[in-house]
Amino acid sequence: MSASPAGSRAGIAAAVALALLQATLLVRTAADKSDTADEPYYLTTAAHQWRSGDFGACDAPALPKWGFGAALRVSDPRIFDADARIGRHPLWSRPMAIGRRNLLAARLATIAVTLCAGLLLWACAGRFGATAALVAHALWSLSPTVLAQGSLATLDAWVTSFAVLGLWTAVRLVERPTAGRAAALGAALALAAACKVTALGLLPAAAVVSGAAVVRAARASGRPIGGALARTAGVGAAAFLLALSAVYLFGWGDVDTGRLCGKVAGATGRRFGPLPFAPWIEGLMLQVQHGSKGHLSYLFGHATSEGWWWFYLACLALKTTVGAQALALVAVAVRLKARERPFWVDAAVLAFPALLLVVLSLGKAQNGVRYLLPAFPFAMLWAGWALARAHERLGRAGAVAVSAALLAGSVESLTVHPHHLMFFNVWAGGPEGGPRYLVHGDDWGQDQRRLAAWQAEHRPWRLYYTYYSGDPHYWGVSFEPVACEPRPGFYALHAVEVHRPKRLPAGCLDWLTVEPPDQRIGYSLYLYQVNKDRIERLGRERGTQDPFWRSGREPGSAAPGGGAS
Repeated sequence: MSASPAGSRAGIAAAVALALLQATLLVRTAADKSDTADEPYYLTTAAHQWRSGDFGACDAPALPKWGFGAALRVSDPRIFDADARIGRHPLWSRPMAIGRRNLLAARLATIAVTLCAGLLLWACAGRFGATAALVAHALWSLSPTVLAQGSLATLDAWVTSFAVLGLWTAVRLVERPTAGRAAALGAALALAAACKVTALGLLPAAAVVSGAAVVRAARASGRPIGGALARTAGVGAAAFLLALSAVYLFGWGDVDTGRLCGKVAGATGRRFGPLPFAPWIEGLMLQVQHGSKGHLSYLFGHATSEGWWWFYLACLALKTTVGAQALALVAVAVRLKARERPFWVDAAVLAFPALLLVVLSLGKAQNGVRYLLPAFPFAMLWAGWALARAHERLGRAGAVAVSAALLAGSVESLTVHPHHLMFFNVWAGGPEGGPRYLVHGDDWGQDQRRLAAWQAEHRPWRLYYTYYSGDPHYWGVSFEPVACEPRPGFYALHAVEVHRPKRLPAGCLDWLTVEPPDQRIGYSLYLYQVNKDRIERLGRERGTQDPFWRSGREPGSAAPGGGAS
């Protein structure tokens, strides 16, 4: 491992090479995938926000939509022209070629902030040396979750990228506390919060870390500690409020607790205000309410709206590469052998990931590893810092273990390209076995374009399709709805509707999923060819104790079944 400074020519060349590799993977993935469940809504509201400055769709914060809208203005300016006699939906009202271009343009905005965040993470880790910078940047560039979310026009990569900006400004404040750096930190945290409310967990962690830095600097210079803390906190808070207000065009408005973001929130409510960035406040209250009520989640063959305390631990266990998990174990071993005590750097870097994990685990709105994504760069920075000492603490074997685990994790991630949303590690049985354990937010409707291409090539005489999201006809899919009774034809089944049926009744597809699929499209769609002979065979095998999947009741049982074989 190189001991040269991170900013050396070799270090810069490595950072550029990783950024170019990540850019290639992100663009290829973005071009491959059709719209996911949330993207049409974000693009429509982004165009509306740009046209009228209306923040009424406040269940999605404004900053990513400014980015999507800017990309759409470049890609398809006619949808912003009031005199143009065309529909205003960036996808469904436009010819497919233009709609695909609009979708890719919005995704390119996400890709841009993702790449910038990787370079900022490299710069942060570079404070600990070239090895730390290389490891952290490699983990970021080749993480399946970063590659999945960084290629979509959704919120998770945006909040994570601006969390990295907050991390970078916090590092600079710790190095030299000044009013300007406190203002930069406050503004960065506001921009992260304007992407998704999960960024609010950064505030207490940033307050403690920056407060400790200010106290240390004040003692060293002989200045009053109370005054230094008050000045830094005041500047940071003012910058936070100013930056968040700027995202919402310095508007003021009332908050209606009975109708948050235009959605009925309860039988009773009250209005208060005027307040700055009122739509953001309503969005925050709506997300808190949603987190307490929950939605239908799925884990290890069971679906519930109550959530599980260990849901995100399962996500980390099955949705991160085994190589990254091995690196985490080596990093822990390095830190246990470290001489520096107390472990204040560990606590400072890992405070936000720990807080986010606890808060999300206590909530009921559990929607996959992407909710935990903002914690990733902090964990990657910590891993880079710890692993840079592997040779020193563990000898040559430690350095070899780091290199081998980093290579193994990279290969494991690259082998599923461009299907990073459906990445599962070897513990889960890879992308083919993973939906038995986690599927909601993994199969997100992203392979409709590939289904249309398959249909155009094979021309099945009848296609039954478990429609999940978006507009399959727009992508060229001609289909009939799936019936719960056996019928001859070709079946394209979304993994999420097989393992966690929501649109279909539980057990509807059990007659067919006795056997594994004949083929898979992008790992998210199961294909079956069914004729009369197969229907008879499936009927005979229906009572088997080891079906491919059963979402309804066990044969002959009054109690619901549902679970992996």
